Amino acid sequence: MRPVLLLLGFACTAAQAADEAPAAAPAASTPAATEWEGAIGPQFLLAPEYSGSARRKLSVTPGFYLRYGRLSISNSGGFVTRRRADDVFRGLGLDAVNTERLRLNFALRLDNGRRSADSPALAGIENVRRTIRMRSSATWQLDEGWKAAAGWSTDLLGRGGGNLIDLSIGHDRRLSPRIVWNVGTGITWADGRYTRSYYGVTPDESIASGYPVYTPGSGLRDVSIGTGFRMEIDPRWMALWGGSIGKVMGPAAHSPLTTSTRQWSLNAGVAWRF
Repeated sequence: MRPVLLLLGFACTAAQAADEAPAAAPAASTPAATEWEGAIGPQFLLAPEYSGSARRKLSVTPGFYLRYGRLSISNSGGFVTRRRADDVFRGLGLDAVNTERLRLNFALRLDNGRRSADSPALAGIENVRRTIRMRSSATWQLDEGWKAAAGWSTDLLGRGGGNLIDLSIGHDRRLSPRIVWNVGTGITWADGRYTRSYYGVTPDESIASGYPVYTPGSGLRDVSIGTGFRMEIDPRWMALWGGSIGKVMGPAAHSPLTTSTRQWSLNAGVAWRF
């Protein structure tokens, strides 16, 4: 829990610094908190069947987001808001602080866990139960299009989801009046409860699946780098596409359920915004 406490302390310090900023800072906050905005459209994802799988599957999701002032709800992380091009976080979110330099967000989302039916490689492995996760994050806008972010996610219902901490840095660059390119890299740490749920093999599961018993502890889960493009087709329509490559690390990499430590995915989508 020490990394979690350090992250919370860092976020609190950042929030205090934002409160003590000069009086002119509020003018840069998200404007017109009474305005509605949203988007809807199909999202396509070609990704591993589960984290650590060598097999991939294509999924199509009707993505959406709706925002009112500091509140938002979305089932997709690929959209951006129209007013300031802020990233849209999955779940029911609240921007506690949103200035030109700092954004503090809290979000609740449904985590569907993992089913043994998701992949033939999971036969005999128990399902990871559906739960509700709470994620707090801090994003710092740096100079020349760079941004850094840190987040902490926890399983509120105690159903084996454990805790995750992620750190990332990215860069946005406008290639033309209509196209923005972004690139970023990130790393994720998981506690023992999470790794045991998603990468562990209990004695009963070992008998049912044939995998050796494995009881992982906490550690780094993965590191990744990704890139994407966002095109403003017109004031109402947008398109996005991109991909990422990553590597499963630490206790997750040594799991018998991990059939490939090299992970890659491709994504695309189109949305109508209002």
